[in-house]
Amino acid sequence: MNIAKMRFILVFSLAALVSCASSQDLNDRTGSDSFFFTKYTQVIPAFESRPVPDAQMDISLTLVAAREAKLSKLICFLLYDGMSAKQYAEQIFSDYKKEFREYADDVGEEQVRSWSYEEEHAVEVCGSYAVVSKNFYVYTGGAHGGYGTTHYVIDMNAPDRLTLNDIIDKAGFAKLKPFVDRELRLYSQEVTGEPLPPNLPLWEGIYIEADFELDDFYPTEIGLAFFWNVYEITPYAAGPVNVTVSWIELDGILNTKGRELARAFKK
Repeated sequence: MNIAKMRFILVFSLAALVSCASSQDLNDRTGSDSFFFTKYTQVIPAFESRPVPDAQMDISLTLVAAREAKLSKLICFLLYDGMSAKQYAEQIFSDYKKEFREYADDVGEEQVRSWSYEEEHAVEVCGSYAVVSKNFYVYTGGAHGGYGTTHYVIDMNAPDRLTLNDIIDKAGFAKLKPFVDRELRLYSQEVTGEPLPPNLPLWEGIYIEADFELDDFYPTEIGLAFFWNVYEITPYAAGPVNVTVSWIELDGILNTKGRELARAFKK
């Protein structure tokens, strides 16, 4: 795989994903789904009093919300700093309007260039668990924009966000890291074509860090996926990293809650 293939296209369905169905299956679904999406857009001209060609900021937000009160409160806390989705959108519009206008005034009509910000959310629900993905892309000039994703694994019965401590026993962490380390080395080899044996530090491959945190994870059909955005453990050219440890290998590591999560997602 070459580096270009590692890049993610952050385009997600506007439909809520329920019972592990695909986004296509749910395009026409309405009624009592746990989650719904609202799209907010705004175009901000660089100058209030006069239009300037190719000098505007386009903002597009596709934001998730939950129907049930306690779950809605959790979503607002995790994704919107305690605000509602609408309040969050209004805050983004206000903040970027101020920042973009200050930039335009500073560089003037001859140098001003367009900016953009996109944020899109996705949800997958399996049983009583949900994975919410918060994705963004921002361009404010320069050679390229910035982008990133954060995953939230939610127990909808609690409701609460799950951490690794909730699904893996303390003793299991020592067993988990070697599995992730192996997958990172295999991923580096897939990208570069060069093996990265265990006796070499990770930064001998595509990584900029020899150590790694396991803060962003989410369940899939085949195992537990671990995700790192650009610059967390790789340079921009290498893109984000996503590796998966299989449910079979995790069998002796997961606690009761973790095994329940695995049963909900695996096929």
